[in-house]
Amino acid sequence: MSKIHNIPLLLLVFLSATAAMLCWVFGLSALSSPIMMGDVFVSKSIAGLAKDALFVPLKPLMYALIILSIGSSLAISTGGLGAKFIRVFSFFICFSLIGMAVGIGAFILFSGLDIGLALPNEGSGSGLIKEMPFLLKIYGVLTSALMISIYAGLVLGGALKTAGLGQQADEISDLFIRGFRKFLQYTIPLAVFGSITLALNKPGGFENLVKLLNLTIPYIFSMAIVWIIMVITTAIIQGRGINFVMRAVLPQALVAVSTSSSMATLPATREACDQLGVDADEATPFYTIGATINMVGTLIGLLLLSLYTMKAFGIEVGLSDMTIVGFQSMIFATAAAGTPSASVVLLQDILVSQGVSAEYATYVTGIIITIDTLILDRLRTMLNTQSDSMSTANGLKIYHKKPKILIK
Repeated sequence: MSKIHNIPLLLLVFLSATAAMLCWVFGLSALSSPIMMGDVFVSKSIAGLAKDALFVPLKPLMYALIILSIGSSLAISTGGLGAKFIRVFSFFICFSLIGMAVGIGAFILFSGLDIGLALPNEGSGSGLIKEMPFLLKIYGVLTSALMISIYAGLVLGGALKTAGLGQQADEISDLFIRGFRKFLQYTIPLAVFGSITLALNKPGGFENLVKLLNLTIPYIFSMAIVWIIMVITTAIIQGRGINFVMRAVLPQALVAVSTSSSMATLPATREACDQLGVDADEATPFYTIGATINMVGTLIGLLLLSLYTMKAFGIEVGLSDMTIVGFQSMIFATAAAGTPSASVVLLQDILVSQGVSAEYATYVTGIIITIDTLILDRLRTMLNTQSDSMSTANGLKIYHKKPKILIK
């Protein structure tokens, strides 16, 4: 079993998806039917159990990881970064706000896309939708399980820092993350097999899965626009050409796409900062923090997935709803672990807080996780890490730039 850890997750997901397709082609529909002994229900279907291998333990594990990660990060923070951090952090925020605006624009531009998420017994006409007042939505966001985990992480961080246990907490957090990655390595392929098998054996299942590929259109459009803006901004601030910036960050992009992990891309991010002209040692604290909290790609992904799911469910999505989900995605994205597809659980929390039924939210995340692992998460990770390196380089460049009045 330990050899599974050495197999690329992308390959495991591809094999799982292929196995599910072959089972459907050969008519093995029994995999999606409950296990019965005569007329007595024994268990969920095999496909359902495979899907549950990921989704049943995912939420509690994710919340525990968020609490521990935030707590340990705060506990080991030494302060003293001062003006440097403010400048780098301002680029984190700026690029995130741009990402939110571009994501909303992409949804409006491509709002007519059918991504195949609707179910006959869900959404409009099912009687499940209840109009939620604006302030009730805000309340739902602030009191969601994820936000409570963030609050708990802040409290834990303060307590650990006071007790002087920051280093020990950081080691435990790193150990937890490694274990969490192994958990995903085993369970994501199972969930992919189960979700695709269940989806294919529903009426119109194959057609809906094909339609899901339409989601890549606004996804790629949004991330390409934000990436171009980041590159142009960096070229201007660094006083170098666009080609220089692209050469500096291209190796980092390749690592991010292949690993689908911000944490695994940290060495390449360090090299990108160095190639952009920043002292790598000076940059380390900032891009490391960025790998935890600077998630412009995750923000865009959560925003688009949430808005399209809300629309498929039958909710009328106005500009105020888009803005709420945008800021919600920005906050939630900072809690996403630097591991492949870990942010999938965040999508469920956003959807439920916006009035989508928990059952439909679970259905959507189960279907999306296949394309997410194969394509979407890799695009998110690339944009996340590129923002880390360029924000760090830009912030430090501005910090070290002398005012003209001092130059003689």
